[in-house]
Amino acid sequence: MTEKKNENIKNKRKKELFDLNKVRMNIQTQLEILIPTYNRKPHITRTLTQLTAPESPVRLCSITVLDNASTDGSSDVIADFAQKFPNIKHLRHAKNIGGNANITRAYELATKPYVWVVCDDDSFRWEAWPEIETALATGSYDLLLTRKDDLKGTSDIARIFRQCTFVPAGIYRTGLITASVLIKMYNNIPNMFPHLALISEVLNRQGTIFLPQGEIMDVCTFDTKTSGDEWTARGAQQKDYIPPITAQMFWTVGFLKSVQLVQDKKLRAYILDHVGRHGFFGYVWGAFRKNYTHYHGSQFNVQSVRCTLDGFYRLQFDLACLLLRVVTLFGRRR
Repeated sequence: MTEKKNENIKNKRKKELFDLNKVRMNIQTQLEILIPTYNRKPHITRTLTQLTAPESPVRLCSITVLDNASTDGSSDVIADFAQKFPNIKHLRHAKNIGGNANITRAYELATKPYVWVVCDDDSFRWEAWPEIETALATGSYDLLLTRKDDLKGTSDIARIFRQCTFVPAGIYRTGLITASVLIKMYNNIPNMFPHLALISEVLNRQGTIFLPQGEIMDVCTFDTKTSGDEWTARGAQQKDYIPPITAQMFWTVGFLKSVQLVQDKKLRAYILDHVGRHGFFGYVWGAFRKNYTHYHGSQFNVQSVRCTLDGFYRLQFDLACLLLRVVTLFGRRR
């Protein structure tokens, strides 16, 4: 009896391994990976090394690197990988088109059923990948999350929306990227988050979202000398004029303006109310403070966010801005 039980367990395990290998053989037809990059030679080297390593479950997937006219040797590194691995394509732009435009271009180029745009400084944990593969194989989901640190153990939709500000956090069904959605993405480039048009489309369609038990994305190796707020102007010459509306843009402004991509007013309100731990007023009080400490109370930021808000949210925003202005002025005088 014991021998028969062990044999059954062994046969079951063989079947599980066969099923997993079957999914892995098909993963390259289901998923493609695109990587926007600019002047990140050490980082892109590390990321491509991880993706093509023998233990990488996506090593055979199509990988396209969108090189934003790098000048630091990144192009040579990418070209070397493309020569060594036939599934890697090096697409070098003639001119730097901007970081957010490069992200949008990456999604525009997608042709496989699912697209995963990753950053050039990401780290990966493949232990949890099998459940992603299985979910991809079903073809049932519009969005599959690869990172959940913003969710804090919940499945709250506001937290999911915020999590998707991190580009590689979502693997998207390519069919979502219609002409209409692509236009929204290009239009949202000045707001830092063109890719939020995709999670917004999932919500607008009442689409399906897969939340894995584990996480694929590890802590990134981001170059701390360049903040996320500087991403919109990265690559421009120092002598070039950058309009204040661009130069003074920061994360919170872009995020709040991007919420308008969600069609349903009640859902927009829910996201605003739950994006922070202390409601919308508390979120503005904490996150919009930078407008007064770093950008001298930029009216470009104040008015551009204010005009996207309705009724009670506009009132809360006005009150928070007034108090932030007073507190900042009082702090400077001291």
